[in-house]
Amino acid sequence: MVHLPSPGTTESPTATATPDAQPVVLVLDYPGHRPEAKLSELRLENAGFDVRYLLTRPLPRDVTTETYSRHALNAAGDVSSGVHAVLAYCMSASLARHIAALASATHLLLFDAERSTAETIAGEVLTTLRSFDGDAELPGWWNEDDLARHPDAVMERIDAHLFEVIHAALAQDAGDESPDAAEDPAVSQVARSLTDTYVDWFAHLLAAYDARSPAPSGPFPLSGAAVHIMSAGHTLSDDWPGIASLARHTVDTDRNGFAAAEETQGLTLRILRPISPEI
Repeated sequence: MVHLPSPGTTESPTATATPDAQPVVLVLDYPGHRPEAKLSELRLENAGFDVRYLLTRPLPRDVTTETYSRHALNAAGDVSSGVHAVLAYCMSASLARHIAALASATHLLLFDAERSTAETIAGEVLTTLRSFDGDAELPGWWNEDDLARHPDAVMERIDAHLFEVIHAALAQDAGDESPDAAEDPAVSQVARSLTDTYVDWFAHLLAAYDARSPAPSGPFPLSGAAVHIMSAGHTLSDDWPGIASLARHTVDTDRNGFAAAEETQGLTLRILRPISPEI
């Protein structure tokens, strides 16, 4: 269970740390294969930061922002001495402000932030279905209203439908597509494993989608920087729900090499290092 700073404190979290303590940085970056460099390529550990990666398996399956954020924060371990910063990539950005609020973080840095929308989730589900059945369409029960009002029910339906599609595709590949064929336990096991991997991702998207509305308490006040660092060509509106103000910086590199670029690392360190002037 994570140990959080006292919510009543008015001191900066880094001020309570011992002189030799490494500033704690929490990172939200969804695991798995992708062409884009991961935030671990920033190599903040080499710069003297205590980096804790929150999205590790087993991943949360919660579909609300609050619960998903709390379960993800458990992966940080003891952060009672304070959290210097929360960093988030892409869709994880919507969850980052909640993590920052829960941990009383000083800084919040978003990297190529994107919002999870109903259209995004529908597109991801359809793409996944078509990777196993080229003629697949969204199931008839899919609708945006249920996504917003009954996300748990939608998640159960996604799980069941995706398993059915994946199982059918694997059975066909194995030559067991006949309804009368005895079920191959190995096919079911692989189908279940693949489905679980995709469901983890959809839970992440649903939790991020739930973060679309501002928190009831209003924008989270940061004592340090709130920054959106972007690769060349990345576009997103200036405002971000729940963050009072968000500075924007663009790095002249493509998205794939963005997190590994020296300019991205240098900019990040200038923002995070307490002894350096903030940008």
